[in-house]
Amino acid sequence: MESDPNHLRDPYKPDADDGGEPPDLECAICFCQFNNVFNTPKVLECKHTFCLECLARMNVKSTHPNTIQCPLCRAYTPLPDLGLPKLANDSTVLSYLPAAMQHVYSIRFNRNKGKLQVKRVPSSAPAQNVSQSLDVGNPAGEEGESGSARERSVLITILRTPLCKAFIMSSVAIMTVILVITIILILRSAG
Repeated sequence: MESDPNHLRDPYKPDADDGGEPPDLECAICFCQFNNVFNTPKVLECKHTFCLECLARMNVKSTHPNTIQCPLCRAYTPLPDLGLPKLANDSTVLSYLPAAMQHVYSIRFNRNKGKLQVKRVPSSAPAQNVSQSLDVGNPAGEEGESGSARERSVLITILRTPLCKAFIMSSVAIMTVILVITIILILRSAG
């Protein structure tokens, strides 16, 4: 049996120069292929690479908004002053993408709103259908507030549906009839 030296390679370990072996072209978290918009390959200080969207989803849920913890090795990477999109791009991964995807879009991350937004389309990019924003979730620490507000909103929505209104009105009518019959029975037995 022929021994393959690559079958023992840890796919989660940062690659040294493999002698020409192409890098993994998909994010190890979401398994989506890297691109030049929201799935831009961002490299952490530990040399692990993940897409911008996954890092934004992690950051928005983190109680430490100024750092990112690598989901593989647990090392912390401080975020640049201008935020998550300013983390270094993995130029090796980008070089393996089609030529039209090698120029990265300018992205803004609004952690308070949990949104990634395209700031501007590069002038060299061909006209594409690019989503202008992506919702990545509610920021950590606001779950209690937004959770209870969301529950109230769901309850109000349920109560506004015609089926629920009919059920509630029917229940009230049945309870009223039962109450009237109970009062009549009590009055007869007392008299």
